[in-house]
Amino acid sequence: MKYARAFSILLIINIIPVYAVYEPPTNEEQNIFDKLLTQFEIVDAPKKDVSDVIETFQKPMINTFSCNLHDTNNQIIIIVKTKLAKFDENMVHQDLVTGGSYTWHCSETMRSGKISLDCNNELRLNPKVISNDTQIDPQLRNIENLVILYHELLHGQLMIDAMKNSSLWQQETCNLQSGDDIDYSFADPDHKIINYLQTQFASELVDTAGGKMITKEISPDETNNGSFTIKVLSFIDYPLFENGTKITFRTNNISENSFFQIKNDVFLSGYLKDNTKSGIAWFYLFHNEKTQNMTSESIPAWIKQAVGLWSDENTPDENFYSVVDYLMEHNIIMSNNEKNTVSTIPHWFQKNAHLWVTNEIDDNTFVGSIQYLISAGIIS
Repeated sequence: MKYARAFSILLIINIIPVYAVYEPPTNEEQNIFDKLLTQFEIVDAPKKDVSDVIETFQKPMINTFSCNLHDTNNQIIIIVKTKLAKFDENMVHQDLVTGGSYTWHCSETMRSGKISLDCNNELRLNPKVISNDTQIDPQLRNIENLVILYHELLHGQLMIDAMKNSSLWQQETCNLQSGDDIDYSFADPDHKIINYLQTQFASELVDTAGGKMITKEISPDETNNGSFTIKVLSFIDYPLFENGTKITFRTNNISENSFFQIKNDVFLSGYLKDNTKSGIAWFYLFHNEKTQNMTSESIPAWIKQAVGLWSDENTPDENFYSVVDYLMEHNIIMSNNEKNTVSTIPHWFQKNAHLWVTNEIDDNTFVGSIQYLISAGIIS
């Protein structure tokens, strides 16, 4: 039996180009950061060294370098401090669920051919995302939280790396004139470097936890004006996860319309939020002990009969809702503890229901597709 339960986390990390007055973190945010940083520093998984940015939370980093003879300036002195700041939802895109954000701001003083840069790197964590306890798997939630922290630390570390070692950044800075903008692009706001590093880190954490991570990138050329449907995986290729598997995924620049399974294959359908850029989806496979032992006796025959009539449009939607209520009452699917409300049920689910009635997919696959409707808020 194959069971795919879907839960989506939209993780967007945002750079804030406008410098604002510093606000200290709340007690909750500080406690979250302290706990995650302690876990991060002892976690046994390969990752880029971010010790420089971590050290700047405790004491400033001072870096000095000389300029070339024909440069505008003679010497650059950089002081870098990193602080945890209060998360501000007004400073990020309103249509995105943001796990964290960062700000780089350097004030400059020019005197007699010397430039002094006093740089503040502010890191923010969204407590609504970090503390969210509604995810299916607490173990996966902890992995996600560590990835969020790592992501934000990378924005700081990559900028510090440029300040210390990049000949290009140093030359640009040596030729700064009054009123020129400092180049913060080395912090990787477009995630060209960070996406790879965080994917590698997350994959190692998932492997250690006994799971499997799959990454899919959807380029604009692979879509129809931004819309797409892709095959995520075939369970034939992952025999270790054939029984009792749950799939969790998160996305960047993707709004998912549906996540469904047909026989051995799992698909994602959605659209690119910005169809000029690629979207990325990360899928996590874990064994689900609860559903791994589910048998056909868990679901009585009348349920399949009722679903069959509904999938053939021979009975009203209310009869299908009674099926959902029964499955919730008997703990075959998990309720979100809200009053049962249903929006338009997507066509793909009706197709899944027909495949289940005709025994082309098993009980766990069908139950997983209902669970997705609940997790996605289509049924609540």
